[in-house]
Amino acid sequence: MAEAAEDMDYKRDSNGLHNNSVSDISLNTHPFRYTLYTTFWDRIVFYIMAVTVAPIRLALIFSCFALTSLAARIAVFGLPLEPDTPLAGWRLIFRDLTVRLALLTGYAGGFFIQRVKGKQVSSKEAPILVMAPHTSSIEILAGSLCGLPGVVSSIDNGRMPVIGAIFRACQSIFVERGDPDSRNKAVAKIKKRAATKGAWPQIIILPEGFCSNGKSLLPFKTGAFLPGVSVQPITVKYNNRRLDVTSWVDTGPGLISMWSLLLCTPITRIEVMLHPVYHPSDEEKENPELFAKNVRDLMSSYLKLPKTEVDQNDLRELVKRSRPNRGAVHMWKNLLVNGYIEMPSREYFS
Repeated sequence: MAEAAEDMDYKRDSNGLHNNSVSDISLNTHPFRYTLYTTFWDRIVFYIMAVTVAPIRLALIFSCFALTSLAARIAVFGLPLEPDTPLAGWRLIFRDLTVRLALLTGYAGGFFIQRVKGKQVSSKEAPILVMAPHTSSIEILAGSLCGLPGVVSSIDNGRMPVIGAIFRACQSIFVERGDPDSRNKAVAKIKKRAATKGAWPQIIILPEGFCSNGKSLLPFKTGAFLPGVSVQPITVKYNNRRLDVTSWVDTGPGLISMWSLLLCTPITRIEVMLHPVYHPSDEEKENPELFAKNVRDLMSSYLKLPKTEVDQNDLRELVKRSRPNRGAVHMWKNLLVNGYIEMPSREYFS
């Protein structure tokens, strides 16, 4: 159930924000380290879930996702990959059905507690939603709680047999990855949509660009801020107490491994917080780096997370040195025999 948020908007000047974020980083807050420490009873629950509930959940997820894709395909039936006008009429009915089925897929996967706090503004007021931290492959569920807004994605994703229809029903903006001018084209499309004063749905962007464990906030890329339009910050939390079964980091267990953990977890909680709109100053409109920095400072304070300047190059180097075994069999063996997972181990951070 949505709760009312503050009704005042934020406008920041070029001096940035007063923030209490910590800029240094420790082993406990390193964004590219995955850890999971379990008790004997945690492992018993995992085992019982694996042989009873998990197979049923998996079947339900596939069924719900197939229905989600079907509803999306009907919504965009007969349309080009990227139409010139937003969906209207009966197509919106099937788009709304796509959103509801996406949420149902989350329930099927064990996300029984889905909370939204705050008030989502219209696309007229904030054409772009910026979400952080980016920790998981299941952020699509967080997006569903916000009405499944469009994304900026590769055109190849829009052509995929099953998931492509969902990208299109969200009215995403597609770009050619091999096109050196793709960024400018995406910015132009966002500005064109913003000029329609709310006719198009919002676009959601995860400005960190890639996944971390959510223990510190990564640098923001400037893509969401290049158009120079108002943005609404969104923060996401997965409240599984001490058990992290959602973080998907390149140095940790792989996608199948993490999904197997999710399926074997009795209840997973997700909380989406919609914060007041951030209106950029004139200087921020001209300086997307400053705009990104100030929004990041604000979101760091919302999340009460430290900031870190480690980036994707640091992640690649850590993967190269640690050479993680990301397989599900290896993960479950470590978990059931040793009772914990540490990837990478402490030696790589000494």
